[in-house]
Order: sequence, then C-alpha cells, then structure tokens
Amino acid sequence: MKRIALLLTAVLFCCGVQAEEIRKVLVIGNSIMKHGAAPQLGWNTDWGMAATAEEKDYAHLLHRKISETAKQAKAPELQLARIADEKHMLGWDKLKNSGADVIVIQVSDNYRGKQTREVFQKNYEQMIRDLRGDGNPIIVCVTNWGGPTKLTQMIREAAAANNVLFADIATPGALPENRAGSEGHFTNGGVNWHPGDRGMAVIADTIYAAIESALKQKLAR
Repeated sequence: MKRIALLLTAVLFCCGVQAEEIRKVLVIGNSIMKHGAAPQLGWNTDWGMAATAEEKDYAHLLHRKISETAKQAKAPELQLARIADEKHMLGWDKLKNSGADVIVIQVSDNYRGKQTREVFQKNYEQMIRDLRGDGNPIIVCVTNWGGPTKLTQMIREAAAANNVLFADIATPGALPENRAGSEGHFTNGGVNWHPGDRGMAVIADTIYAAIESALKQKLAR
C-alpha cells in the first residue's frame, strides 16, 4: 500500500497536481494553551497549564494528531498566540493574514464583558471573519473550559453563522476528573481549575474530532 501511495503521489506530481499540504497550525488561546512560569502559584514551566509536560498539553497533542494525519515530509509549523484583550474579546489584528491552514480559537475563559449577542457574539464573529480573511483555512471555535455558560451557546451560534467548525470542551470541563485538581500535582486552586493531563487529552481529542473530516478532505485535494 505504501508503494502504491508513493507511485500515485509521483504521478500526480508529474501531472502538475499536488495534494494540499498543511503548512501551519495556529492555536489562539490563553493559559490553558500556554502559561509562563508563576512560582507563586507553584507553576514553574511555560506550557499549557496544568499539563505535566509540554507534549501533554492540548496544543501539542493536537499538533501531533494533525501531523500524523498529514503524513508530510515536514510537520506543520505550530504557532501559539493570544488576542490582545480577551477580557473584552478584542485585539486580533496581528493575527490576520497568518497563513495558517488550521486555526483553533479557544478564547473566552477570561472574558469579563457583557455576555450578550450584541457585544460578545458580535465581536467573536468579527474575529472569525478577520482570521479567515481571503483564504480558506479550517477554523474551529472551541468553547470555554469549566462548564457550560451563556458564552458556550454564543460561540456555537457564531461558528454556525460563519460556517466554521465547533468543539465543546465546556461539558467535559465541568467534570472533576478532567481538572488538574484530581491528579494531585499542584496545590493552587487557580492552577487546579485548569485541565490536567486527562483534561488536556480530552480537549485535543474533542478538537481533532471536530476537524478530522475537513482536515482529510483538505489533504485529499
């Protein structure tokens, strides 16, 4: 089978038809994605809080799943980024025209503005449109962690209105076994609110399940 696949690739190349590659994966998140060292919290590393290793945080787990699916000679670049003002759901200009083929949006946990369609959802939908730009990236909107809220439904609606994918991590985030506190590695309450290794794996699996079909379609072009 491997030999047949190589021959098919060679034929397509000679005919000027090449399968689309996944060159970059952009994950836009918050402390769940990456948090710098905070010794006062008992957190002394700089990957996704509260995974016990970088390769166990959701961004790196997801990147590995995408890379394994793509089966490219060169793995996609992984870019981790934040919007400038998650508190008010603003500030993504620097992330426009990123050139990413897959964009994961996991922001809202730190939102402190009005939880209305006129404010939160309007800004969130504009972010989706701006990040898409003139390209055709796979975009998946990921909910807040820690249990369903009004924002969970608005993120779902924003994704549907803009014809992008949706992943619910709020529901598994409400389960104690998916939080770091259940694993006993940390003592700070804020750190323990975050997903532990089990929770990180659940997040990565949930996002991958949401994008898998679109990813495979893109790679088959």
